[in-house]
Amino acid sequence: MSSLSKLIRNENMKIYRRPRTWAMIGFLLLAIGLMSGIMKWDAGKGSQTDWRQQLTQRNDQLQQQLQGLAHPGDKEHLEDAIKLNAYYLEHDINPNRLTLWTYVNTSASLIILVTILTVIVAADMIAAEFSWGTVKLLLVGPASRTKIMAAKYIATLGYALLLLVIAFAAAFAAGGILEGFGAISEPHVTIANGVVHEGSMIANALQKYGFAVVSLLLYVTMAFMISAAFRSSSMAIAFSLLFIFLGNSLSELLRGYEWVKYLLFSNIDLTQYMEGSAPLRPEMTLSFSILMLVAYYAVFQLVAWLLFTKRDVAA
Repeated sequence: MSSLSKLIRNENMKIYRRPRTWAMIGFLLLAIGLMSGIMKWDAGKGSQTDWRQQLTQRNDQLQQQLQGLAHPGDKEHLEDAIKLNAYYLEHDINPNRLTLWTYVNTSASLIILVTILTVIVAADMIAAEFSWGTVKLLLVGPASRTKIMAAKYIATLGYALLLLVIAFAAAFAAGGILEGFGAISEPHVTIANGVVHEGSMIANALQKYGFAVVSLLLYVTMAFMISAAFRSSSMAIAFSLLFIFLGNSLSELLRGYEWVKYLLFSNIDLTQYMEGSAPLRPEMTLSFSILMLVAYYAVFQLVAWLLFTKRDVAA
């Protein structure tokens, strides 16, 4: 077994032997259970009006609105909505019906909770060694500081992956138990350029999870950098969570300025490029945001590596 794999195993032992780790997993499962229960309860309170009648009435309203519009973009948007509703009626698809995929797609919004739980671990990985005084024991061993840092980073990403798998599996199971597994092969219906397309529900769900994983990766890497900078677990966790909670609000507040597109928080949510969404600024593109995120990721890794490998440890 290589020295890196031994270090990774050692870091995993540190993570999973702590009661806090399992408490966070339990908290994630509880959150998904509450979300599923609230969705089921809320659906039971809904109107019992026939969904076909609702869609027919909605299309009549949209047709009336369409006659009074002159802007091509607005007209195209309404025409697409009318075509989509007509497709639902023609193929007997109730777009408002709860299915197991509704639970899975909604659970993607809880990945921010996965991010927060992983950031707490990441921010503690380096800083805790200094707080406990165990960093000296690590550094006197044969492994280089680079390998030690890499092992901590890989172990943290492994924990993040575990939380993601648990979130997806729990939401899928909850949806199947509450709504049945009959909709597992149901298509994902979208419209683009006036043409209705049927896609895969599992592919759509994985796309949402995949985009959310990007923000998870960036925030975890940022937490590692902060952990290396502040040799205090509490400060590392506090600063990391502060950036998570205030970053998006800051970008929204400054969206009127062109330079806001260069901020990390303006690019970290790639779901803004999914169909039916709009980017923070009209000139932003998916390729631009990916380029910015790669640049930030490289800077975070470089700064964290420099701070951990080059700084002296007090005797």
